[in-house]
Amino acid sequence: MPKPLFTKLVAQGAIGFFCVLFGCAYGLHSKDKVLLILSLGSGVGSLIRCISLYRIIHSQHYLYLEGTCTKREPTLLKRNLQILFQDKAGTEYRFTLDKGVKLLQGHYYRLYFRTDKPDGKTVPVNAADTLQDFLGFEELTSVAPEKSSEIT
Repeated sequence: MPKPLFTKLVAQGAIGFFCVLFGCAYGLHSKDKVLLILSLGSGVGSLIRCISLYRIIHSQHYLYLEGTCTKREPTLLKRNLQILFQDKAGTEYRFTLDKGVKLLQGHYYRLYFRTDKPDGKTVPVNAADTLQDFLGFEELTSVAPEKSSEIT
């Protein structure tokens, strides 16, 4: 299980658990049925998201793409970023991701995307699909492509 996907799974589970724990505890203490129902509803929603993400990870319905972030530009009046990404073979991909994704230009990354096929060979090309299908990323500093620099 890749570390960024495992971290996302644990975070979603913890958010749901603590929402139910504190919401239900305070709802029972204050005898507020609305808060109790909302807390249970958000806990069920979080549980469904965790199970869905676990199934994606377990069945390997995700693909990863390794390469360098060559360009990062924010879109005007939107909460998105246009990412230009180049893999080892020199193929360039353009993705639309959320502004919260902190990819730095010139760094080497592995990006994870949700896919329908378990072979992992379908790269999302539609900008709207990449925003929805993006699962996470990790920086690969130890396996970055070597750059030849000679000192003369």
